Amino acid sequence: MDFKPIDISMKQMVEHYTAKWKLECSEYTFSNLLMWGCGGNIMLAEDEQALYILLHWGNERFMFAPLTVEPESEYYQTALDKAAEYMRTHGIDPVFKGISGPIKAAFERCTGYELIDDRNNSDYVYTMESLRDLAGKKLHAKRNHIHQFMAQYGERYEYVKITGDMMGECVDVYNEWLSEKSPDETDNMELCAIKTLLMHMDVLGIRGGGIRIDGKLAAFTLGQKMDDNMAVVHIEKADNEIMGLYTVINNQFVQNELTDVKFINREEDMGMEGLRKAKLSYYPAYMIDKFDGRPI
Repeated sequence: MDFKPIDISMKQMVEHYTAKWKLECSEYTFSNLLMWGCGGNIMLAEDEQALYILLHWGNERFMFAPLTVEPESEYYQTALDKAAEYMRTHGIDPVFKGISGPIKAAFERCTGYELIDDRNNSDYVYTMESLRDLAGKKLHAKRNHIHQFMAQYGERYEYVKITGDMMGECVDVYNEWLSEKSPDETDNMELCAIKTLLMHMDVLGIRGGGIRIDGKLAAFTLGQKMDDNMAVVHIEKADNEIMGLYTVINNQFVQNELTDVKFINREEDMGMEGLRKAKLSYYPAYMIDKFDGRPI
C-alpha cells in the first residue's frame, strides 16, 4: 500500500467511497479527516477496490475501517485482511476504529475479526428542533443559562457568521480557552485542525458562527451538513469565564446555520467526564455506537 498524507486534493477520491456508505458517524467526513490529518497524522491509500485510512494519534497507530467502492462488496474481507497484514508488517498492532452502522455490518460478514465496544467514541445525535428551541422541562436549565447570559450581555453581544478571514480572532479565542486548561498533546493538533477548516471553508462546505461581546469574539463554532438529514459540529470553543456562553453559541449556531437538517451530530466525549456530562445534559435523540475491530 502506498500511503500518502491527506490533503485537500483528495476530497473527490474520499467522497467517491464515503457517499455510497451513507455513514452517520463523524470520522469519515472528508473535513474531519483533513482537519485532524495535520502534519501527516492521517495517511490515505487505495487499491483497485478500497480506500485505506492510517492514523498516527499521539503514541498510537491504527486504521479506520477500510471502505470498499460498494458497501456490500465481497471484497471487504480481502480489504480487511490486507489492512491487518500491512499493520503487522509495519510493527503496528492491528486495530480498526470508527466502526458503526453499515461498516459494522460489513465487519460482521467477515471471518477472523471481533468487535469491541468503544463507548468513549460514540457520537451524540440530537434533533435540530431540540437544540434550536430548548423546549420542555428537561432543558429548562439550558434556558436559564441563556437568561443569565442575556441579563448581563443582552445589549452587548451579537451573533456573527464566521468567515475564513476571521482566523486570527478564532485563534485568539482558542488560545484564551487553552490558557484555562491543563495542556495535553492534542492541543497543537486541534489548533491546526481549526486553521485547516477556516482555510478551506468554501471547498469543504463549512459553516461557522460566533458570539461577539463588546465587539470582541468570545466564542465560535464550526460545522457542516453531512447530507440532507444530518449536520455535524466539528469545533466549539468559548470563554469559560462567561456564564452561559457555551449554551448561547450552541443554540445560536443551530438557529442561524443548521435549521435545514433533522439531526445534528455533536461527536464523541472521548471518555472525558465533564464533556460526557455536558453532552448528556442536552438529552441526545440517540447515540451512534462505535466499535473497535481486531483480528481474533
